[in-house]
Amino acid sequence: MTVLSSSLSDTSPAEVSKQIKALIKELPEIRADAARLDDLRRIFTRLEAEGELSFGTPPPKSPVAAKWHAFLHKSHKTMVSQLCDRVQLGRHSAIRCLWGVIAGSPLTKQQQGNSSSSSPSYKYMNVDLLQKWMRAMIRQESTYMDNGMKNMVEGEFFRPFRDVQYYSLGSITALATAAYNNEGCNDQKTAEKLLELLMMVPVPSSDEDLEGNSQYLFSPPVDAIPDEVDDAESDEDSQAIEEESDEDSSDDESESDGHEQGNVTREESGRPQKRRKLENRKFSFQRMRMFRREYQKAWLAVLRLDLPVGSLKQALHFLPKNVLSYVSHPLRFSDFFMQAYSDHELGVIGVLALDGLFLLMTEYGLEYPNFYKQLYKLVSAKVLYAKYRTRFFSLLNKCLIRNEMLPAYLVAAFIKRLCRCGLNAPPSAALFVLALVSNLLRKHPECNCLVQRKEGTAMEDLFAAEEDDPVECRALQSSLWELAVYERHYYPAVATLAKSIGREEEAKAPPHIIDDFAGHTYASLFSQEKKKKTKTALTFKEPASLFTEDDIFSGCLEIGSS
Repeated sequence: MTVLSSSLSDTSPAEVSKQIKALIKELPEIRADAARLDDLRRIFTRLEAEGELSFGTPPPKSPVAAKWHAFLHKSHKTMVSQLCDRVQLGRHSAIRCLWGVIAGSPLTKQQQGNSSSSSPSYKYMNVDLLQKWMRAMIRQESTYMDNGMKNMVEGEFFRPFRDVQYYSLGSITALATAAYNNEGCNDQKTAEKLLELLMMVPVPSSDEDLEGNSQYLFSPPVDAIPDEVDDAESDEDSQAIEEESDEDSSDDESESDGHEQGNVTREESGRPQKRRKLENRKFSFQRMRMFRREYQKAWLAVLRLDLPVGSLKQALHFLPKNVLSYVSHPLRFSDFFMQAYSDHELGVIGVLALDGLFLLMTEYGLEYPNFYKQLYKLVSAKVLYAKYRTRFFSLLNKCLIRNEMLPAYLVAAFIKRLCRCGLNAPPSAALFVLALVSNLLRKHPECNCLVQRKEGTAMEDLFAAEEDDPVECRALQSSLWELAVYERHYYPAVATLAKSIGREEEAKAPPHIIDDFAGHTYASLFSQEKKKKTKTALTFKEPASLFTEDDIFSGCLEIGSS
């Protein structure tokens, strides 16, 4: 292996060229090849630090310098290509080495207003290299990252640097948009990998998280003035995603390059103008507003792709708690939730989609008239056995208990269908059904006719159990005869709870805490019974033999008293 000097300033270009040509050749052995690439990275990093190699600047005018410039860039490109090939193979050393290349190959830009070559300049993220690394990551053969690689990517690359986070969001948006426009590359594997990377990118929660230079890979100089066109270019890149919302796009344009509008509309107010001037002195990755916008654009771009079922579940889990409360326009995600429900209306995806829609309705003013009709379709005996029933119980509780404006026919339909499905459910689900029904009857006394209706003779149940429309199921014309069945349930707690529904004593008691019933399972119920102090007698007569008296082997093996 070539021995590298601590500095290349004393080394002639011919010797540096010889070292690069020797190290650019691939080696068959994995460790030796990794060491070769790392040595090559060190050479290019030192060349960049000493000013011999620069990115984002025009080539020199001198023919000799231009030739040297072209050779370095060609060799650097070859090294990056070799590293990307090894990243696709999932080699951790190649990922770290390529990060070192990204850190050692920044773009150089002269400060605004200075056109001379000797004017001060600053360095920032090389987005092209970042996109090449991400493109190699999404082309890995494995379906998911192993825990070691995931911890390495998130802990060593994404989490420490805010500028890396910001430009990573833009790179994910660009890759997802390219995959969406090119139908041949819009496969589920690409969408799955992009979603996995996007969920790993942390975002700042306030402007205070963006202060200070220690959290940036390339700290922006204090006296640097960002270009006014940066935000405008970002807006042009996002037109493919946001073109259906002209109003929001115009708002973004006015926020990013609206100096002329600011002079007209805010001329009379000194404070907004001062705030705008202070904000324009910051780079995009130093602004909380820009972080929110890039985060929203990245998510909207990835969610347009053809996500597999597993990734779709992950996205539906992640969005309500981590994304909707962060982005500027959460209602733009309503189409994704609606499409997810229409494609998978039954099962856990339907439950998760309706959970997200309910959050958009209650917190952000989404209008979705068919919400309760879609929720009514999900109520079945099958869902009471499913693994995700706790999530479904939580959704039912939020939608039915917290809304005080529900009509009587709708509440009666849910009560009747829940009681009917609970007859074929395990005891844990039956307890939840009865607790929820008890709370609903107390919250909506107009539905008490279902319990108080009495007939001298047997009556026909007019409830249409197979009807998925709560308006047409005729629940108010029926009765809760199912309570009589629950009163004879083999599990004593179910029978006791069923007998209490509809009595005057129940109206005076506090409502049931639904969360205490939603998490019950066979194991938890069995554990509760074991902890009870009252013990049930197991036998009435102590056995004297291993076999019963009517058995032919009776008396052969007697149990002696001890």
